[in-house]
Amino acid sequence: MIVAIYRPIAIAAAGAWLCSAAFAADRVAPESPIAWQVDKHPFGSKRSNEAFSGFACGTSGMCVLAVDEGRQGAFMRINGERLVSVGKLFEFDGVEKELDAEAAAVDGGYFYVAGSHAAKRETCCDNSDSRRVYRLTADENGHIGTMAHSERLWDAMRGLPELASYAVPGDCRCDRAPGRNRIDIEGMATANGRLFFALRAPNVDGSAYIVSVDARALFEGGDLRPSLATVRLGANKGFRDLAIADGEALALVGPSDAESPADYSIVELRGLTTGVAVQPRELAALDLQNAPLGKKGSLIKPEAIAVLELNPRRYRLLVLSDGGDDGAPLVFNIPRKP
Repeated sequence: MIVAIYRPIAIAAAGAWLCSAAFAADRVAPESPIAWQVDKHPFGSKRSNEAFSGFACGTSGMCVLAVDEGRQGAFMRINGERLVSVGKLFEFDGVEKELDAEAAAVDGGYFYVAGSHAAKRETCCDNSDSRRVYRLTADENGHIGTMAHSERLWDAMRGLPELASYAVPGDCRCDRAPGRNRIDIEGMATANGRLFFALRAPNVDGSAYIVSVDARALFEGGDLRPSLATVRLGANKGFRDLAIADGEALALVGPSDAESPADYSIVELRGLTTGVAVQPRELAALDLQNAPLGKKGSLIKPEAIAVLELNPRRYRLLVLSDGGDDGAPLVFNIPRKP
């Protein structure tokens, strides 16, 4: 069961329950178990080609790729069943060690990349580099035009009562108890002049969070008008990515921490982009049984989704994964439900 609360607008929880419970989620295997080909990138960090974490494409066909290792990003295009590099790798200004980029979005002429805003996973020590959101412009050849960054989102999250106790710097002490994970941004999307940041953690009593702010104000000053959506996903589940399709938000949902097993699924979040009562509904679980394995024989971990096509019956999604060689891109046909 998935139930959502969008603050400051009240919601009838029973209505969201009916919307979710009326349909059983399908298990959907990829169109093909063979991953798309991907142009190799000469990243400075050796693990970057196995650490794809965010991917978003604009109407021009240009896509931005985020990786959670190092401080570099890349532009790409989709050419048939291949991801083709565009231009050279670029570095994020001002990052000393690692941005821990986890999310990407595109809106008009702007490309956005967000750091996780999280403490380092292995040590739980602080990573101030990760508390940045970047806004980029680039030409069709992948040459950067402008690059701006903002660190205002961190303070905006600290100002939300539900997140205040989780938006704290890493103090090198790990508390891995369920629901105690510090803030960890994993997904991002943009719609109607706002940026939406989907959190993998914390999961509090079965609920996960999406923070939204005014996109222009984040970089140019002014009132961010922060809002919070609380979505009941169930224990140990969190958001892994967001995408906008036909005016609605689609979420990739998976485990909220590294220890908890959970399916990866696609959830439709009706109403999120317009600020009305959010009506979430699980559309399908991703069947990864025959998907490519990581280099060490481990299961890949879906991290990013991009909408390739949509019609009244389905969303055709490209899914990129962490742990797989070059993101192990796979295509899933997700059924739409009335």
